[in-house]
Amino acid sequence: MSFNSLFDATSYFETVSEVSESWDLVKNTPNHSEILGTHLFRRMYETAPNDVIWKAYSFSREDVEEKSEKFLVFAKRFTRMLDVAVSMLGPDLDTLQEAMYDLGAMHERYEVMPHHYDLMGEALVYALEHVLEPHHYTPATKKAWKELYAFMAENMMEGASDLW
Repeated sequence: MSFNSLFDATSYFETVSEVSESWDLVKNTPNHSEILGTHLFRRMYETAPNDVIWKAYSFSREDVEEKSEKFLVFAKRFTRMLDVAVSMLGPDLDTLQEAMYDLGAMHERYEVMPHHYDLMGEALVYALEHVLEPHHYTPATKKAWKELYAFMAENMMEGASDLW
């Protein structure tokens, strides 16, 4: 799936700009990895508390609530991965597309299924809404992040599906 083919040049530029600018604001939030990760994984536990996805993680719901060291290490790793993905946005998305494909192949071994990508996408948008100031989290921000995440998830699922 080509992200560029989804938009004309203007809307593509607007999406990339919106994601990049809002991500910079997130990164300027003190303890952003902890805050983003806590909102995201708390939301995932609220949405699907008994899902098999939790076998893939080395932390529990209690670890999220207590912000245990093992949870915080994972939250920082997740935030770094998102930071790398956002930094790959630009005129040529082949590198990001390949990285997401490979990441999807890696996630397959954790039994991540297609509905888990939807769960993560919803939780990511929720977390961003709670980390960004209300005047920075606009409908355009939400739309841009949903579009980026759809691109990322589609390529991750392609990487995993080659192994299913």
